[in-house]
Amino acid sequence: MSASDPIPVTRDLLIRYDKPGPRYTSYPTAPEWNDEFGPGDYRKALDDAATRAGEPLSMYIHIPFCHERCIYCGCNVVVTEKEGVADRYLDYLDRELELAAQVLGDRRDVMQLHWGGGTPTYLGTDQIDRLMASIGKRFRLSAGAEIAIEIDPRVTTHDQIKKLRDLGFNRISMGVQDLNPEVQRAITRYQTEQETVDLYRWCRDAGYEGINFDLVYGLPQQKPESWARTIRAIIELRPDRLAVYSYAHVPWIRPHQKWISEETLPTGPDKFELFANARQMFTDAGYRAIGMDHFALPTDELTVAMDERRLHRNFMGYSVVPAEEMIGFGTSAIGEIGGCYAQNYVKLSKYYEAIDAGDLPVHRGFELSQEDIVRRWLIRRLMCDFYLDTAELKRRFDVDYRENFAAEEEVLSEFYEEEFVRRDGENIEVLPLGRVFIRNVAMVFDAYLKRPEGQRMFSRTV
Repeated sequence: MSASDPIPVTRDLLIRYDKPGPRYTSYPTAPEWNDEFGPGDYRKALDDAATRAGEPLSMYIHIPFCHERCIYCGCNVVVTEKEGVADRYLDYLDRELELAAQVLGDRRDVMQLHWGGGTPTYLGTDQIDRLMASIGKRFRLSAGAEIAIEIDPRVTTHDQIKKLRDLGFNRISMGVQDLNPEVQRAITRYQTEQETVDLYRWCRDAGYEGINFDLVYGLPQQKPESWARTIRAIIELRPDRLAVYSYAHVPWIRPHQKWISEETLPTGPDKFELFANARQMFTDAGYRAIGMDHFALPTDELTVAMDERRLHRNFMGYSVVPAEEMIGFGTSAIGEIGGCYAQNYVKLSKYYEAIDAGDLPVHRGFELSQEDIVRRWLIRRLMCDFYLDTAELKRRFDVDYRENFAAEEEVLSEFYEEEFVRRDGENIEVLPLGRVFIRNVAMVFDAYLKRPEGQRMFSRTV
């Protein structure tokens, strides 16, 4: 099947397999984490990480502030125009960076730095300078490091783009979602096409060679015709990468999403049609499909890594950066380090209170067992490569696939019959049809979903 061939997804398949399921940015997934894991546990994880001084880190910095709330948003944000709020936050970020650096000892090399939010360009140019200096005081950015930031075309200025480039930022992730005014009204995110075009051109003029657009399908009032106009406009600009995310309607987690009428949401086959059309148009335009929801130009390092089966996945998405451990700073930030997941307090007041007490501001997390580590690796290989090399599983973990995953193989038989997956000798290959339902395939290997108490409400898989 060539990249431009349609995937034979039937309405019956969508009805049967479109069910709640994890996206597997982590395994075990966040609902399994607990608040018994605290600062002391995180300190032990950092101590363990410090013993691997020669290995680079990934780093995530969360800037939670936004000028206004978009009602579709699933991020942890603080909506405020209060003067001085960002400067106070930077004070505490500086102190948190120092607390972690003291424990990490000589483990200070960073190969991937990502600022997310919220709206990182809520910060002015002087504040951007200040935060970068705080990071540089404790950590070393490696030669060739990926230095990325999420930006909002509605608020990001030309001066900010130039400042970020001067500081070494080389990748921009630009929120677009949908260019249709009716959809924008429905999600309270008003962003003209001209604002998007202008910011894109500023970035190109400043010398950025890595520009990513984030789109969302399944939003209220989205229709195939208007969505196709958005896709055509994006293709004309030719960003290096695209992420086409499924809208996660989870009002039980994000109460502000209750303002969205569920009758206006495309669901099931209608929602999948939006993604299928985007996939078709992007691949026809020369992009390669990466993982479950990304696209990249053929020369992009993501595409090369996928072909060579060395694609990585973490909380910042698909990546090629050879940094297996990640440390997070700021409210709600997540780290994956020392065999643990650790998440900071979401509320500003709790975050500040912990740092004032001299503690790392972690309020929950999870320590992985050896079985968790094995299953995490297996699920990531399926999500990244659409392929499981059972010999590599044996080499890495001394785990025999047929012996240890006999029960899962029995469940997987249904997917063999549906032609979602096939056997390649002793290995497992996910076929094009199965890539649509890759979250369902990965769920077979999720030990926590097999327990009654492990059933959680997730966004839908399609």
